Amino acid sequence: MYKESFGYDLNVPENIRELLMWLCQDVASLYDKWDFYLELFSTKENTELLSELAVSSFQIIEESIRNDLIMMIGRLSDPSNGKRNLSIETLIQNCDKIESSEIELLKEFKEKCRPVRKLRHKFVAHNDLKSRIKPKDNPLPGIGLDQVKKIIHDAGTLLNLVYQKYVNAELGFDIPIQIGGAKDLLYWLKKAKENQKKDVSEI
Repeated sequence: MYKESFGYDLNVPENIRELLMWLCQDVASLYDKWDFYLELFSTKENTELLSELAVSSFQIIEESIRNDLIMMIGRLSDPSNGKRNLSIETLIQNCDKIESSEIELLKEFKEKCRPVRKLRHKFVAHNDLKSRIKPKDNPLPGIGLDQVKKIIHDAGTLLNLVYQKYVNAELGFDIPIQIGGAKDLLYWLKKAKENQKKDVSEI
């Protein structure tokens, strides 16, 4: 059923095979959404363009993607909760070949995610207006670009460490999978702006 799915491999033990697959797809999606978010909202030039053409629409898009990023990172770093949560900790606890260095990396990953988990409760769940700041300054409120990049990178590293215990290959989480992504959207928005100016000048 899942044999063509990203992260699925019959060499991985059955008890963690689907768990690893779903986590791999979540992390791949996280990489993809993060790249999309940065492309649209992390430069002054782009945010000014979006604000000029359709400010309300892109405010909704920015908030929706940002909240989704917070929720995705929160879920990946959730405690195992009796091995019931679909999280990296649950995967590690179910794996029979985990080394102490990997346990330490998991602890470091969870510590890096701690501020994001706080946002999940304060900013997303309760909509604390005092937490809102401009995305180009700090995409996740109070959390710098480098920290988010490290969190996403570490999530991929942890999954690859498990995957490579059973499969002689590496999972490419950072391979772009977008077709018609943020760059294409910005291109067409710029074209629309140029045509808008042209139409006005011809009146």
